[in-house]
Amino acid sequence: MTEFEAVLDAGDIVHVWQKAPSRAALSEVVVTVDGTAPLRLAGAHSDDFTRSVFEAPASGTYRFGWQEPATAVSLAYSFAPARVAREGIRLLRSTAKNRASDSRYKLHFQPPFGWMNDPNGLCQVGDTSHLFYQHYPHSLRWNTMHWGHAVSENLVDWIDQPIFLEPRAELLADNGLIGGAFSGSAIPHAGGGVRVFYTDREDDREPSQEWQITTVSQDMLAAGPSTPVITDRPSIPNFGKDIRDPYVFRGPDGLWKMLVAGADDRAGLVLLYETQAADAADGWTFVDVLHRESLPRSIPAECPGLIALDGEGEGLHALVFGLIGYRDEGTRRRNLSYAIVGRFDGRKFEPILRREIDFATDCYAIQAFQHTDGPVGIAWAANWTDVFKDRDFHSAMTFPRRFVWQDGKLRMPPVEGVKALRTGISTEALAAAGSVSLAGGLGEIEIELSTPGAPFRLDFAHPDHGIALVYDGTSLELVFDPPGNRVVPRYLTQATALQTVRVFVDVGLIEIDVDDGLHNATKRIDSDEPITSIAFDVDPAAVKAARLWNLRPRLGA
Repeated sequence: MTEFEAVLDAGDIVHVWQKAPSRAALSEVVVTVDGTAPLRLAGAHSDDFTRSVFEAPASGTYRFGWQEPATAVSLAYSFAPARVAREGIRLLRSTAKNRASDSRYKLHFQPPFGWMNDPNGLCQVGDTSHLFYQHYPHSLRWNTMHWGHAVSENLVDWIDQPIFLEPRAELLADNGLIGGAFSGSAIPHAGGGVRVFYTDREDDREPSQEWQITTVSQDMLAAGPSTPVITDRPSIPNFGKDIRDPYVFRGPDGLWKMLVAGADDRAGLVLLYETQAADAADGWTFVDVLHRESLPRSIPAECPGLIALDGEGEGLHALVFGLIGYRDEGTRRRNLSYAIVGRFDGRKFEPILRREIDFATDCYAIQAFQHTDGPVGIAWAANWTDVFKDRDFHSAMTFPRRFVWQDGKLRMPPVEGVKALRTGISTEALAAAGSVSLAGGLGEIEIELSTPGAPFRLDFAHPDHGIALVYDGTSLELVFDPPGNRVVPRYLTQATALQTVRVFVDVGLIEIDVDDGLHNATKRIDSDEPITSIAFDVDPAAVKAARLWNLRPRLGA
């Protein structure tokens, strides 16, 4: 018998994910504790792992056992419902197939197990920020989508919560059905907690393979029963199969609005729906196409969002979206993301300014929400062009970024909370220091030029990747040379009179902030090896400040 032990208090919950070799059989996990009869947790008839729930009736050391190969257990964790928001889950079992990397992402959020992609349902409840995300718990490869969940008080240190949302049971039961609980958003619920909206997908379903679903969670630990809210397709000529990623927000006219994304034969589309219902639970009707991204062929938009700006941007909104399958021929970059600032009256959007969200492209599916510090967005720190079905894929989320309208430009600097990671200065004189080691492969580089537009080169020493940030006075390029013979895009942006640069170095990821968020670059490094040192080559007379901060790992990393 294979088993694990768990020391539990009375009322603690254990989630065990189990399955049998085929859906014709039933798996079984047996729970024992000294002095009591065994309790049997039966699995479901399913091709995939399903959740069994055990609540400890008394404090003690419990043993969870099963016979292989009749039963396989992919995952188990425990938690105290009243304390889980502060303490998180306690991982009891994972496997080589779904185990998170112990080496990567010491600063950035990564799931404690399994696959992750788009951030979902970003919201703030009281002082707590909630990050939901696209998740497959049982391997490091994309599969039937669930929603994972983490919470934070400072947007940097994240506490893992129980798996929040599962796909329909029939999708788990049959490997021949492709789909799951896909991306979406969350709004406050009048009875407490949140109302969640997401896309339910099942390939080849008629009349639409994608429906928009709503559910409520009052305890913020699990979603309740789900209800479809949009199952039909808009009357748009040559509209494609995709209609996905509901983003719900309160419009300037007081009504609840929903953006969903799709395509016709010549454009990626962002569609606008609205409802008169005070709780947004039903009554959704199609209004119009809010934005049309003209393209040479049918490429769907994804993960749309519309966030109200504040400060100098009061009265303006930022529309964000990604283009899955898009390729920029000049640079060979793919799956680009954009933000368009404009005026939104509740039904029409009038563009003012457009910018690319991230010129290194590993910042995809950004979702924004209203935080007490202002509008904030988080993105998946990866790009689909690097995902292969037959390879494991570790990934993280970007640092949260603010949306700041200043001097007629949209800036996306990191939130102030990232400064909580600083533990002290490594060097105040980076330009004169030559090669400087990075403790644990972590660091924040902070550069301010006294001569705006002065050329420089910043080299990152890595065992198997060539990485450098090069500025020639007009163009800033992240030179990236990974191992292998794949064609590598050029990651560059025009940046005349550049003055400030911040670079956050993590194991497996770097983030670059230029001129307080005027330009951003994120690059995933597919390696467990850290960047060991950096070297800054610049005319010393052109430098006002160049320092390296030591950083601590985020709590829980």
